[in-house]
Amino acid sequence: MVKIKGRAFYHKKTKELVKFIHPNNIAVLAHEDIDSTAAETLIDKKVKAVINVKPSMTGRFMQDGVIRLLNKQIRVFDIHSSEIGPWVNQREVEINQDRLFLDYSGRKIEIGFLQEYTQPLISALNEKAAGKKTEAFEDFCGNSFYYASRDLETLLKQWENWKGSNSLQGQDVCIVIRGADYVQDLYYANKYFLPPGMCRIAVDGAADEMRKMGECPDYIIGDMDSVSNSSLCSGARLIVHEDRDGRAPGLHQIQKQKLTAETVRFVGLSEDAAIAFALKEGAEKIYLIGGHRDMEEYLSKGRKGMGSSLLMRMLAGSRIIDLKGIHHVMKAKKNESWWKNKLHSLFSLYSRAEIRKNGKEVKIKA
Repeated sequence: MVKIKGRAFYHKKTKELVKFIHPNNIAVLAHEDIDSTAAETLIDKKVKAVINVKPSMTGRFMQDGVIRLLNKQIRVFDIHSSEIGPWVNQREVEINQDRLFLDYSGRKIEIGFLQEYTQPLISALNEKAAGKKTEAFEDFCGNSFYYASRDLETLLKQWENWKGSNSLQGQDVCIVIRGADYVQDLYYANKYFLPPGMCRIAVDGAADEMRKMGECPDYIIGDMDSVSNSSLCSGARLIVHEDRDGRAPGLHQIQKQKLTAETVRFVGLSEDAAIAFALKEGAEKIYLIGGHRDMEEYLSKGRKGMGSSLLMRMLAGSRIIDLKGIHHVMKAKKNESWWKNKLHSLFSLYSRAEIRKNGKEVKIKA
C-alpha cells in the first residue's frame, strides 16, 4: 500500500528546487519530461518522492529520468493540477494510494488525484515514443537546420564583434556542462586524463560539482540561474551570457552578491558561448564534459532543435575533444592491475606471433 509522508518543497524550476530541498523531503516539480540530469540531482538530494504538476513522461521521445528515480526507490507521481505547488510548499503532505493530502491544522485535506509511474506505464510510454521516433527525428532535424540557417548571420556578426584577449593562447581547456552523467564523466576525466593545471571552465551549475570534487573553476560562464552563491564567490572569473536580445537575468544574481562580471552576447546555449569564449581566447584543444549532443537531451531541455550548437561544433572543428560517456569505458576497467594484465597479455601475444614471409616462418622476439 502506497503511504508516504513528508514535508513538500516546490519550485517551478527543478534546478532552483534542489538548492534548498533536503533529504527525505518530497519534491514537487513543474518539469515536463524529467531529464537524466534533473533526476540525478534529485537522487543526490535523497528526496523521498517526486510529485510533478506536469507530465513526468509524455511519450513524445525516449527519456530515462523517471527510470533513474525508480531505480533508486524514489517513487514518482503526476498530479493534474498546476495550482498545488504553492499550496503545498513547505507543508506536511501525505501520499495515500492515489490521493494527495495536505496536513492543515491537524486535519487531512484531500487536494488531488495522483498517477504513479510503474514499470508497465513506463514501458507503454517508451513504446509510444519508439513508434514516433522517426517522426520526432525528422522534426528535430528540420528545426535544427532551420534554426542554424536563421542564427548563422547573427552568430557570425557576434563572432566578428567579439574581441578576445588571447588569455588562453596555445592552452588546452576543459569545459564542464551539466549534461547527462556529467558527474561520472568528470570524475574519471580528472582521475585518468586531464592534467591538474589545465584551465577549467564551468557552465553555470557545473561549478558546484567541480568544487565538490576539490577543484575551483577558473571561469564560470552562463546565465547564472543554477550556480550557487558560494561558487559565484569562489574567485572564478564570471562571464554572464546574454541572449540574442541582450537579456541577462543572471546579472541580477551577480549584483546581489556585490560581485563584478563581464557580459557576452551570443546566440544559443551557454555551452555554445563557453566554446566560443575558449576559441576567441586562443585555446588549442577544448575537452568537453557533459555537452549536449543528441535529440533526447535537447528535447528534454525544451529545445526543438540544436541549430546554434550545430554551428559551434562546425566552427570549432577538430579542436573539440568530446569526453561524453567516458565513464562507461572506465567502469569496464575494474582496476589498474586488470589493465596491466590485459596489456601484458597482448604484448606477450604479439611478441610470440609467427608470420609467414616468403613461405618461411619468422618468429618476432619481444
